[in-house]
Amino acid sequence: MRFARGLAAVLAAALAPAALLADSPAAGGAGSPPPRSAAPRALASVRVLYRIAGCRSRGAQAYRDGPRGRAVAIGFDDGPAADTPAFVRMLERSHARATFFLIGAHVGASFRPTLLRELRDGDVLGDHSFTHPDLVRSGGVRTQLSATIRAIRSLSGYTPCVFRPPYGAYDQSTVRTAQGLGLATVLWDVDPVDWARPGTQAIERRVLAQVQPGSIILSHDGGGPRAETLAAYPSIIDRLRARGYRIVTIPELLGFRPVYRPCILLCAGIGVPRKEVPRDAVVERAS
Repeated sequence: MRFARGLAAVLAAALAPAALLADSPAAGGAGSPPPRSAAPRALASVRVLYRIAGCRSRGAQAYRDGPRGRAVAIGFDDGPAADTPAFVRMLERSHARATFFLIGAHVGASFRPTLLRELRDGDVLGDHSFTHPDLVRSGGVRTQLSATIRAIRSLSGYTPCVFRPPYGAYDQSTVRTAQGLGLATVLWDVDPVDWARPGTQAIERRVLAQVQPGSIILSHDGGGPRAETLAAYPSIIDRLRARGYRIVTIPELLGFRPVYRPCILLCAGIGVPRKEVPRDAVVERAS
């Protein structure tokens, strides 16, 4: 019913110019009915699209990897940052997707185009806490995670379903709190220690030496200059594919379903026709 009311409101707005024209002298004076074709034309002009709105996680454990299939997932931490747009372009050129774990305090209006571009490309946005503390020592887990969810959602319309604890520091209480917010706790089993800037070749060599079926790869697009990491990944992606791996997002690797919602006109540039919505998606009604 809410979606129907929303559609009716849009139709009313679309028909308003015709109604005003009908009251003009050229249209035959006040009270003249609008042309019969006005309503069908307005109806035809309303195009319902569907936009990614989040994903549905499951499970009460912390994930270090996924099923042992021929797929791996890459997670980039500590953004959005100055290098993040370059990472997005690199993934586009490589025809690959990744999961970006965002620090809530960094999610400012200037990064909105980047976040929307990531969503349009099929990348996933994850929660990496609001200020990047050691959550086991500092406490305040619910506040850190919920504040980041709100920051991401307010800027992009997307609600994350995966969370990576800063420094990999977590306990079962952290996992339960995250789960209560709709977040699966995600760690990794491949770490090239790229944050220390060991060099592009070292990053590439370390990833390829550790990766196995179902791996979750840890790297960084923020937290400092990331030119080495950026330069390493085109070759990493090519060589992983040469080994027969598909490059997927973390929710896809773990079997989490994407969530789509209908949008009319105002789709932030990421709306797609119904036929382009993934078959496994949860399609919610407009709110």
